[in-house]
Amino acid sequence: MKHMRIGLLALLLMAATSAYATCAPGLVDVGGYRLWMQVAGKGEPTVVFESGGGNDSTTWASVEPQIRTQAGVRTVVYDRAGLGKSEPAPGPYAIDHEVQALERALHKCGVRGPLVLVSHSYGGFVSTLMAADDPHVVGMVLVDANLGSFFDKAEVDSILAKYTPQFDAFRKAKPQLASVMIPLMEAYPDTAKRVRAVPVPPALAVIDIVAEKTWADTPEELAAMRRAHADFVAASAAREAVFADGSGHYVMRDRPQIVIDAVERMVKKVSPR
Repeated sequence: MKHMRIGLLALLLMAATSAYATCAPGLVDVGGYRLWMQVAGKGEPTVVFESGGGNDSTTWASVEPQIRTQAGVRTVVYDRAGLGKSEPAPGPYAIDHEVQALERALHKCGVRGPLVLVSHSYGGFVSTLMAADDPHVVGMVLVDANLGSFFDKAEVDSILAKYTPQFDAFRKAKPQLASVMIPLMEAYPDTAKRVRAVPVPPALAVIDIVAEKTWADTPEELAAMRRAHADFVAASAAREAVFADGSGHYVMRDRPQIVIDAVERMVKKVSPR
């Protein structure tokens, strides 16, 4: 009986080790398809990086290693379904599937929390939904990220009017990326409506980084975007605004130290005293 208990313990330990090893780096089954994920470093909170639409985890290459070493935390980078090294998800697109897939992958990798989400562009939508429902999320750093309040019907209609005529050329030029991004774009009305209905918890610590040279096309669109971010920060004392002057939409590439400093401040803010 003693030998049986030892044997069972060894098997459990092997299984746990195997499950964790798939994350450093590797593919993690999230239910019918697999996401590529890397978990590295030690220390709390765990910082999870969420890329923008059409981007994979390499977007964070200039900041993730420094945050992991300088802040002394565990970090997670991953590719959403169909991007980078991850497999495409079956069925129609829904943003809730993105959130569920990330939560399943984190669970498979033994990452429970506390979590700080660092999100760029479209990744702001994913992080908003996750932060609203997951008590393990203790902070967010938004990097020129999407806010639901900005994407009203008029803005979504404008985006679709701009990009829909480009779909055929996109399919010919980059068929694999188009197979991921076109369904995401077609789902934008439902996505924006879903995110607008789920506010970021007002007590959640947030640093909102806004780029000077963001993706807005017109002065009117830029002004509306700036108002949305200003109103978002003003709605809670737990939120802080950072303006990345001189930076384009990819602040982590143009002004990486701004992102690094913000994440390090957030880590200190949410870490136990």
